[in-house]
Amino acid sequence: MNSRPATVREVALQAETLRDFGHLCQDWLHTLRKVSSRNAAAAAIHAEPPLLRARFSQGEVADAWLAAMAELIAQRCRIEVPVWARSPKRILRHPWFAEEKSGPEARIIALRDSPSAFKKRNLYAAAVDLPLRLRAGRPKHTPEQLRQANAKRQRRFRERRALELELLRGAFRAL
Repeated sequence: MNSRPATVREVALQAETLRDFGHLCQDWLHTLRKVSSRNAAAAAIHAEPPLLRARFSQGEVADAWLAAMAELIAQRCRIEVPVWARSPKRILRHPWFAEEKSGPEARIIALRDSPSAFKKRNLYAAAVDLPLRLRAGRPKHTPEQLRQANAKRQRRFRERRALELELLRGAFRAL
């Protein structure tokens, strides 16, 4: 793992065990903190990740988890849920609780507090971290884009001033 995964597909491609998957998901969530637009969020969930059920034990949990995260992101950003996330292959047959070793109270809390995207897939977790915070306003621009926009604005200003000056000269000559 040289760099943090930027997409759900990269998480799945790099995961070799369920433990790896957990660490990669955390890294991916850290990467999502920098996402500030709907387009960037859509790009993070668009590409279909390969199924992990054959790669390692409890890979079907990882498959369902990625689909649930993709749907949750889509809901929060008000974008289309990727088609791959709706696949029946990404729904667990039996309920899975993130708090397996906890008592029945923890399971009840997980049943109550799990987001609907997770419940649909038979996943139950009391707390699901989604650090996505879209910024209101304009999307970020590169310094080059800002320079180009400023140059255009300056040209328009100069053209308006030249036109005003010409109109004033014409009015002065008419006197």
